[in-house]
Amino acid sequence: MRCVYNQSNTIWVLGEYRELEGGSRKLEFPVKKVIKRDGRVVDFDPSRIREAIRKAMVHVNRYDEESLRKVVNHVLELIAEKYGAEKIPHVEEIQDIVELSLVKFDLYEVAKAYILYRKEREKIREEKKKILEKDYVDEVDKAFSLNALRLMASRYLLKDEEGKLREDPKHMFQRVAALIVISDMLHDPEIFDKNYGQRRHPHEDFSPEEYEGKLGLGRKPDGSYEVTWNRWHLERMKALYDELNEERAMKCSWSEFLKMLEDGKFEKYYRNFKEYYDLMVGKKFMPNSPTLFNAGTRLGQLSACFVLHIDDNLESIMRAAQDAALIFKSGGGVGINYSRLRPEGDIVFSTFGVASGPVSFMRIIDVVTDVVKQGGKRRGANMGILEVWHPDVETFIKS
Repeated sequence: MRCVYNQSNTIWVLGEYRELEGGSRKLEFPVKKVIKRDGRVVDFDPSRIREAIRKAMVHVNRYDEESLRKVVNHVLELIAEKYGAEKIPHVEEIQDIVELSLVKFDLYEVAKAYILYRKEREKIREEKKKILEKDYVDEVDKAFSLNALRLMASRYLLKDEEGKLREDPKHMFQRVAALIVISDMLHDPEIFDKNYGQRRHPHEDFSPEEYEGKLGLGRKPDGSYEVTWNRWHLERMKALYDELNEERAMKCSWSEFLKMLEDGKFEKYYRNFKEYYDLMVGKKFMPNSPTLFNAGTRLGQLSACFVLHIDDNLESIMRAAQDAALIFKSGGGVGINYSRLRPEGDIVFSTFGVASGPVSFMRIIDVVTDVVKQGGKRRGANMGILEVWHPDVETFIKS
C-alpha cells in the first residue's frame, strides 16, 4: 500500500499502483463504492471525508493543514484495511471511523463538533422524511432546506385522493423537465420543417393510456428508461404534433414519429432533459408556479398571468368573474382593467337605476379570488387597474 499527497486535490491518496499500457502507472484506492443512507451505491469520494473533517476543525478554531492530512490519511488507511476491494462500506460506518480517528489524534473538540454535526444532520434528515412522507432522503431532498420542502409539500407536490403525497421533489422536477423536452424533440430538424412547406398528414387517433410509462428517454441496458412520460405528457405531445402538422411543419406522420421514438431516434434529447432537471435541482432556474403545479398533469396549464377584458355591461362583468375563477383553478393569476365601467352614481339607461361603480365589481372578483384558490393550493393572484382619468380613481386608491 502506498500513500501519496495529491497537491491538486489537497488530499492524501492511499492505494496501490496499477500498471497501464505504455509503462505508465495509476494509483488506485481499493474502495471504489459506498452505500448511501437511501440504499444507493455511489462512487467513493475521499474529498467528502476531508471536507467534513475540515469543517469540524474550522468550527472549533482548530484548523491545521498538517493535522487534517494526518487524520484523513489515517481514515483512508482504516477504510482500505477494513473493506479492501471486496466490500462496500456504508456511509455511517465511514463516519464512525472518522470519529475514532479524531479521538486517536487527541482532537477531542473536533470530534465533539463532528459528532454534534452528525446528530444535527440526522435530526434534519428525520424532519425531511416526515415532511415528504417517505423513509429515506435522496440527493435532491438534501439540496433544499426544511422550509423549501415544507412549501413544496404543501403547494407543489402532487397528492392522491386522500391528500397523501404521491411524488417527491425529484419526481416533480422530472415531471416538469419531461414536459419541456417534448417541444425540443418535435422541433428536431429531422422531422420539423422550419419553412412550413410540408403536406398535412392525415389525423391519427391516439390513446395516451396505452403508452403510459412505455416511452421515455435515457434508455438503460435492460430496456427501461431514466425518465418516462405519463399519459398527460403524451397527450400534450400529440396535441403539439397536431398543431405543427396543421401548420404544415411536420415531415413525418404521427405513427412514424412514434416508431422513431420507440427506436430511440431521439435519445440525444436526454441531455436536454438532464440540463433542465439539473438547472432546477441546482436552483439556478425555477419555472413559475403553474408549471410546477401542472406540468405533466391533467390540467397542463403552464401560464401564470392572464389579462381579462371587461366591458361596461353585466354580461361582460360576470363573464370576467367566471373566466377568473377558471384561471385561478388552473393555477394562474389575472389582471383586469376596470376603466371601461361607468363611475358610481351614473345612470344605467336600461333600468334608469344608478351604477354602483367599478370598485363594487372589483369586490366581486376579489371574493372569487379568495374562494377559488390557485390550483387549489393558495389564494389567487389578482391585479386591478383603473386609469387616472376615471372619476372613481380616488375611491379605487382608498379601497
